Amino acid sequence: MAATGTAAKTENPRSRIRPHQVVLALGGLVTLVTIVSGIGPLFTDFHDDSEVQREVFTNVPGPLQLIFYTVTPVLIFYGAVLFSQRVRNWERGAPDRRPTTPKNLKRRLADFRAGVYMQTLLRDPAAGVMHSLIYFGFLVLLAVTTVSEVNHLLPGEAQFLHGDVYRAYALVGDVAGVALLVGVVWAIVRRYVQRPYRIRTKSKPEHAVILGTFLAMAVTGFGAEAWRIAEEGRPDFERWSVVGYPLSGLIDGAGNLAGAHQVWWVAHVITFFVFLAILPVTMLRHMFTSPLNMYLRDRERPKGAMKPMPNLMETELESFGASTVEDFTWKQLLDTDACTMCGRCTSVCPAHATGKSSTPGRSS
Repeated sequence: MAATGTAAKTENPRSRIRPHQVVLALGGLVTLVTIVSGIGPLFTDFHDDSEVQREVFTNVPGPLQLIFYTVTPVLIFYGAVLFSQRVRNWERGAPDRRPTTPKNLKRRLADFRAGVYMQTLLRDPAAGVMHSLIYFGFLVLLAVTTVSEVNHLLPGEAQFLHGDVYRAYALVGDVAGVALLVGVVWAIVRRYVQRPYRIRTKSKPEHAVILGTFLAMAVTGFGAEAWRIAEEGRPDFERWSVVGYPLSGLIDGAGNLAGAHQVWWVAHVITFFVFLAILPVTMLRHMFTSPLNMYLRDRERPKGAMKPMPNLMETELESFGASTVEDFTWKQLLDTDACTMCGRCTSVCPAHATGKSSTPGRSS
């Protein structure tokens, strides 16, 4: 019996579900849903007969739709695999008890909300508003795309993106697109024109890739919308597309509107593919890790306080501090992936204030 109990205890840690497996499972679920959303319409003939609505994939031929629904699930699952590897790296760290209990649940949810709302960044109004425009603009556009995808999978009588709902939908989408575009242009000017010291010391090539991707996504999105509206004859209800409709008036009557719309659509989809590809391998992953890190942040010790050192006269330890990945806790490893590279560490660093070379901006 004792041997059996020991074996069970030995096997139990290995048999429990690991965090990286949860990430893979969630990625697989999103991948499956994406595949189903692409295959579903092949077996249905749902159609909204309302005069005030927009058909999904208007003027987009079947082969291009097939490419979209083939590449997108592959990139989503690819991203899940890469992100799960990051999580698996956290698992290499030393234990760090961070249980959620009835006592700390309310505080942790408040911290998570603060992470999602980027309240820390808002301490610097300029940087905070800029990031908010990009972050919330992108999230709203993602929600708009998801709503459209869900709507076209529903039976005709259950579809809801028509009439005044569609008008509001078009308005929200365009306003979110403007917010994203303004935020990205602001970020580019701030990082590459104004170049404050704490931003300049943190700039890396991946920042240019990220900002360029977002800029291209916003521009091609408005371009595809404008050419689509022009190709459809600029129906009056599309006036609620407060950016796309005026732009469509500039190209109304141009030749081969259908072909130009397809070019803009393909360009927009390519930028989306690039976004999915760089999401797990650049600082963009802090979209997920930063709120999680805020949720798990420690409040048991004063901020910045170090754990007590062992008695140096009695300990058998041969080294102190951290020299390998395993010397950090899993929470500290999560911290590294949650960094937004905002440069605030440089701006408040005493070494930086005195011009020392150990400033975090120069040592990074």
